[in-house]
Amino acid sequence: MNNLSIVIITGLSGAGKSHAAKVFEDLGYYTIDNMPLPILDKVIELFYNIDNGITKVAFVIDARAKDINLVFQFIKLLREKYNATSIFMDASFETLVKRYKETRRKHPLGSDLQESIKKEISLMENVKGISDIVLNTDNKNIHDLTREIVDIFNHHKNDFTLTLQSFGFKNGLPHDADMVMDVRFMRNPHFDDGLRTMTGLNEEVQNYVKADENYDKFITQLKEMVLFLLPQYIREGKKYFNISIGCTGGKHRSVTIVEDLANILTESGIKDIIKKHRDIDK
Repeated sequence: MNNLSIVIITGLSGAGKSHAAKVFEDLGYYTIDNMPLPILDKVIELFYNIDNGITKVAFVIDARAKDINLVFQFIKLLREKYNATSIFMDASFETLVKRYKETRRKHPLGSDLQESIKKEISLMENVKGISDIVLNTDNKNIHDLTREIVDIFNHHKNDFTLTLQSFGFKNGLPHDADMVMDVRFMRNPHFDDGLRTMTGLNEEVQNYVKADENYDKFITQLKEMVLFLLPQYIREGKKYFNISIGCTGGKHRSVTIVEDLANILTESGIKDIIKKHRDIDK
């Protein structure tokens, strides 16, 4: 079998790996959690060599394996040998502490909760660095997380997915961004009483933002930069890229630009684009 699709679910304890595994099961993946690494390669070979009808497999590999360097090497091997896609479930220190206190579970790296979380964040940094997708789960419930994973992997079948995300700086930087653009230099519809309650999805707001004297030059240069960069990242083996565009509140200027840029890039031949408006309802 040469069409086996392999996903590696990794990341921090408490960041949502278990729920991610359930989502992949619903997507039709045969999911295996915490199998001993020394035998995992043999198991994958069996999947390849035996026609058992299984075409999609997801493996959960994380700090429970104890040897983080081995985890890093093994994930790297699976990506290079089998073109596996790795998704790193991430969350902030504060979020992880809160979740563990709520569930009262013991952290796999020790009984001192805060020290164990800090240790794991440090140890898993290299694993995070080679992952195709880093999915931050701060402020996301299981329904948000499910939708995001399904959205990503419905697009991901074509090997590269571009996410364009709007956000508001007042609500914090997005943790899943590969690139951040600040568009607060453009005139702000918030100060127009007739536009304040609208969003960048409304034509009136879009026209207002696009009338800024710098808009056309900015969007043209942004398009050229993105079209230049994406082939470079694809050549390096990256499968997922997130460009986050921020204004003050994340409702007007950034939303307008995400919508406009998505249309422009689609016309330029970029097909797999996910649009997200993180703060549009805040």
